[in-house]
Amino acid sequence: MAGWVFGTAAFVVLFLVVVAVAHHTLTKSGNASSGMGDALGNFIDVFDPARARADRDLKSHQNQGPVIPSPDDDDVPIRVIDAGGRRIVRIRRPPPQPPRDV
Repeated sequence: MAGWVFGTAAFVVLFLVVVAVAHHTLTKSGNASSGMGDALGNFIDVFDPARARADRDLKSHQNQGPVIPSPDDDDVPIRVIDAGGRRIVRIRRPPPQPPRDV
């Protein structure tokens, strides 16, 4: 009976030491904490890979930029007209600029 009590007490003490060391490693700044955080953060890939893939897709969608550049003030205005099955592109000329003095 004393063996069970001693074994259980040793297990509890060892478990508390492991928890304390792990907590200290995760909360301190440095290279070891980031590696441990990455290792613990990747558990979702093991237990729910579809959810992890969906989270990565949503994250990449949030970081996505515009596909085409937004127009500036000096861009030439272009208009596409659909006239009876034909597409016509009209490019409006900018107003004439006075000559520059060089």
